[in-house]
Amino acid sequence: MLLVTRSVFRTSEASSIYRSLKPELESQVTDRSSVDMGVEDSSLILTVRSDDLVSMRSTLNTWLRLIQVASETSECLK
Repeated sequence: MLLVTRSVFRTSEASSIYRSLKPELESQVTDRSSVDMGVEDSSLILTVRSDDLVSMRSTLNTWLRLIQVASETSECLK
């Protein structure tokens, strides 16, 4: 069964966060899940696809934390 989540983060820093995390998209940690990210207007969109719930949870935790750190770092640089 394929699980899919889509998270939308509305922020004026969407482009900056995307650019800072883009290199992470090039290397996938596991074959059990995949991550896509993009920017639409002022929203960062994260899509995670996974074969199982355990992998989905792990991948989401990782990427939500990465987005949080990138956002906090971006705020510090203002």
